[in-house]
Amino acid sequence: MGAETEEGKFREIDINFLDKGGDESFDIFYQTETFGTIKYVLFASTDPKHQDKVKRLLEDGTDQDFYIHEEDLFKYYKYATKSLKAMVSNPDIPLKEKTEKIYEVSKGVMKEFFENNTSEKILEASEEVMDMMEDCMTTAEAGFHGIAAITSKDYYTYTHSVNVGLYCMTFGVKSKMSKNDTRQLSLGGMLHDVGKSKIDHALINKSGKLTDEEFEQMKFHALAGGDILTGMKCYTHNVVRMAAEHHEKYKGGGYPNGIQGEEIHRYARICKIMDVYDALTTKRSYKKALSAFDTLIIMKKQMSNDFDPDLLNSFIGLMGPDL
Repeated sequence: MGAETEEGKFREIDINFLDKGGDESFDIFYQTETFGTIKYVLFASTDPKHQDKVKRLLEDGTDQDFYIHEEDLFKYYKYATKSLKAMVSNPDIPLKEKTEKIYEVSKGVMKEFFENNTSEKILEASEEVMDMMEDCMTTAEAGFHGIAAITSKDYYTYTHSVNVGLYCMTFGVKSKMSKNDTRQLSLGGMLHDVGKSKIDHALINKSGKLTDEEFEQMKFHALAGGDILTGMKCYTHNVVRMAAEHHEKYKGGGYPNGIQGEEIHRYARICKIMDVYDALTTKRSYKKALSAFDTLIIMKKQMSNDFDPDLLNSFIGLMGPDL
């Protein structure tokens, strides 16, 4: 059964995440192209007999790409997180493989939100995923270098969001924060830029420096982020304030409210450090990625007024001797 349709209505999936089964099922499609027209052809329906086709495919292996309808994204991510949990609890699977898979799902969630205008509800999937990453990294006692090894070095809003969440999580773990505090800090880091979903895409993706007028537009994302997370009514005050205050500066002059020092929430002060660190160590269309060492020199010497000095020193200390 084939149907000519808009490409934007379908999303590519990693079919390997479906190997553990789940409580819900959904139609799976493959893509064909005839005379320049893309069609999505049903491969397996929700019928149990059709789902057996998926199991056989997973056993045999395939390079075929598969897709689901966008309305089934929430069901898919339930499958993905269930599969990840089984992977994380398996001692025979290497840590690197586990963390790479968790990172892949995290990127998928944030990419859907930022680039495909998916409902804000999808952000709830990020909570479970970050919990699993914390379990992995805590068990392995991995530090910032372990995280840096799996993060994307090309800057996109969705990869940056996941990277900042992971750096915040690592800071919490290495600083011996409680599990609950680390959880909130990492989640707030991952969601700190959600307000950018309200900013024009052309502005977000602009190559080069923003004009003064464009920068004023961009500044709106901090307030918008706080409003989005408040409106969802499932995030703590700590997480909301990270979105709203991560562009405030310790010595003042930041935005949106120009608060300073300890008026800025502690988690937001941590998030600001991780936000700038990731931005400087990833590649943009108009700049090269800096090394960890060069980045910390710039943050310490040229941007010292922006950060809580005690937290910045703690971060540098936790980075260890391998800079």
